[in-house]
Amino acid sequence: MKKLILFSVLCFLIQEASAQYMRGTIKHKYSYAAVYGNVGYDGNPHYGGGMNIQYTWGIGRKRQRFNVGFGLRANVFFTKKRYYSTSSPELIAQNPGGADSLYFNKIQTNTLNGYFVAQFNIKPGVDIYFTTDIGGINFGDGRKGEFLSYETNPVFTAAGEYNTEPYAFNLNIPINNSYGSLLTEVYGQFRVNETISWRLGVSHLRSEYVTTVDVPRNGRRFSQGHYMATAGLAFNLRKGLASYDHYFRDK
Repeated sequence: MKKLILFSVLCFLIQEASAQYMRGTIKHKYSYAAVYGNVGYDGNPHYGGGMNIQYTWGIGRKRQRFNVGFGLRANVFFTKKRYYSTSSPELIAQNPGGADSLYFNKIQTNTLNGYFVAQFNIKPGVDIYFTTDIGGINFGDGRKGEFLSYETNPVFTAAGEYNTEPYAFNLNIPINNSYGSLLTEVYGQFRVNETISWRLGVSHLRSEYVTTVDVPRNGRRFSQGHYMATAGLAFNLRKGLASYDHYFRDK
């Protein structure tokens, strides 16, 4: 009887250990902190950089090549001599000449946004990432913009100058009109060792300024999109812990 009880306890312990091991391999998790830089050119250079921290976990119960998660990033952006267009599609539709513009000699925006992450594992150490900001805060110095309108102000005049500041809050509304400054990225990440990976891809930043008073037929919001190349270094925050790569590297 004692041997039977001992055998039963031993079987239970082996089963529990096996279940814990499987749970550890099934719940693939990644966590990275990164620094990056962005640069682009469209008539004039635009560039920026920042840092982020993100966490993703696997979907499914087998290979789990697809992972989703969330992150937080601080981003700074610079450019100059830019025409920002009316943000509201409804107001643009009311103007016979289309979107009006605010011209800025210099631009700088600083954002702190939460973002969504989708990660696809190609093979151990090689991943494709898609990230897009969900929302956050935007801050920076006020700027003076020169208004240009097909209907009301076809040439720059002192009467067409407006004081502006970065839109304070950021909100990504994919099916409608977004607000503020929002960054979207697609990049590949390539592992150097257990601690460091490098990444390379493309990014798009939507930045927005708001006037202190309404602009006739345009409201107060003016925005522009900027495409850039992006590169950076990512640091593994789960070094030594079970992950997708640790499990499949030896398979």
